[in-house]
Amino acid sequence: MADYDFIIVGGGTSGCVLASRLANTCAAPTVLLLEAGGKTDDPSYLYPADRFSLAFDEPSLNWQYKTEPQSQLKGQQIDYSRGKGLGGSSAINFCAWLIGGEEEFNEWARLVGDDAFDWKHTKERLKKIEHCHQEIPATYQKYVNPKVEDHGTAGALHLAYGENWEPNIVNTFQAAEQCNMPLNPDINSGNPIGFGMAPACIYDGRRHSASSAYLSDHPPNMTILLNSMVDKILFSGSTAIGVRTTTGLKFYARKETILCGGAINSPQLLMLSGVGPSEALRQHDIPVIQDLQQVGKNLQDHCFAACTLLQKPWTNERTAFEYNGEAKRAAKVKDKMDGTNTMSMTYSPVPMGWFKRDSIYDSSEFMALSKATQEFLLKPTVGLFEISTHAPLLFKGDYSPQPNDRFFTAMAYVMNPQSTGTVLLSSTNPLTPPKINPNFLSHSFDRRVAIEGMLQLMTFLEAPAFQEDTIKMIGCPKSRSEEDVWDYISTNLGSSWHMSCTVKMGKTKDDGCVDSSFGVFGVNRLRVADLSVLPLLPNNHTQSTAYLIGETIAEKLVTEYGLQAGKVVSPRL
Repeated sequence: MADYDFIIVGGGTSGCVLASRLANTCAAPTVLLLEAGGKTDDPSYLYPADRFSLAFDEPSLNWQYKTEPQSQLKGQQIDYSRGKGLGGSSAINFCAWLIGGEEEFNEWARLVGDDAFDWKHTKERLKKIEHCHQEIPATYQKYVNPKVEDHGTAGALHLAYGENWEPNIVNTFQAAEQCNMPLNPDINSGNPIGFGMAPACIYDGRRHSASSAYLSDHPPNMTILLNSMVDKILFSGSTAIGVRTTTGLKFYARKETILCGGAINSPQLLMLSGVGPSEALRQHDIPVIQDLQQVGKNLQDHCFAACTLLQKPWTNERTAFEYNGEAKRAAKVKDKMDGTNTMSMTYSPVPMGWFKRDSIYDSSEFMALSKATQEFLLKPTVGLFEISTHAPLLFKGDYSPQPNDRFFTAMAYVMNPQSTGTVLLSSTNPLTPPKINPNFLSHSFDRRVAIEGMLQLMTFLEAPAFQEDTIKMIGCPKSRSEEDVWDYISTNLGSSWHMSCTVKMGKTKDDGCVDSSFGVFGVNRLRVADLSVLPLLPNNHTQSTAYLIGETIAEKLVTEYGLQAGKVVSPRL
């Protein structure tokens, strides 16, 4: 049994940021960071060449969740991977750094009644996080040319465009131009509309995560306990006083207990501790501490479907290497023996962008949305779907890949999901995964966006710029008919692992679970700070938002408790 000023449950992206910021203040409060997983800094976990496969090749780093069967998607159970270990999902994700559109942050501020979340404040907060290395070869500056002054250059997290650029980057942008898709030299400017490129969390030949950025040099007033899963929040009446681990250890917080477990684990822990929908808690004989109806509801995520071009042998050696397990294993052995660094070779991030489409705005599905939703979707920086390229081989149809095949895979993602799902307890055993039901594409508008996004993706892949290098398209709809497109999507849907909104922020307990200071409604000294608190899912790749949440709650707690800003966390190599 031990006392600390602050207890943070979950050493994921937001938790690492928050723990560091609190511990490094002038007041030097004692901070306990509890993480269910272990270390993630083994050199074999940091290879850029593994950024698309690490989550699936290293089960110890992954909670390995699956969704409930999706009846609207022919019963698919969809992979719902979450990072387990210091850094959370930032230690196993695809490393993309995408911010989103300014109007989404302004809408967040409006929904919760707090300007701290608007674009003006978000932009300044991002500069505290980012350490951007913006070296871009002259060949590509027509397509990728962010303004240095718009991005952070001294923050904790290394971001870069890579040492070796994919050989068909120019073709990709040319294909977009041929399809009348706009180009965007900086999709992290607050306006993501158009094809562009953003940096990745890869620098100096290795992955950088929230753990490496914020915890590699933590002060003595911070304690980090690994392999320490919390199974209960301890209460005295309606005041949170600490936590208990699955091994029976108890820790007490003098000031605050903050959950940073993510959009699956945070609602699960709240409900196991008696905070959630009372009827659901009683079904499991859990005493009700606070009836909060929105806990575990409103689950939102970006789903996608992909198409792939089988390309000719000269196109891209990286993709042949990517899918050749034997070659990768041999490269790792050679790297360890002589330091050749084949696995550390950093390829550039990938072209991607957000788009609008008149056929969506003209659809009956759009017209059926509420006026407020229509007005939001019409805002100039709000995209309706995302297209990204140079992805792993995901859906190959009837084709059997060969060891030296070259592929070009692109994906179409549904943005602004109107379909919402749930995270429900399946047991009172904290080691039993909850029931996760995202209800992907259950709303007619989402289905319309998915179909139109796939049609745009097919047009893009058929552009003249790709034709010389293409053998055939594999893993794609049989035709452009809506029936065939929907049949393909409903059989081959994936999650982008951007699950959010299950402990959403609101103005009252009727429309949310936490207030704009991250405090849980109806109880004292308990906060939640991770992607579960989002009131809406931004059109981005959400690791950037998780970093922002950590910075934002840190600012609020530093002010509230008079901790004063302390030393700046500098990036480490």
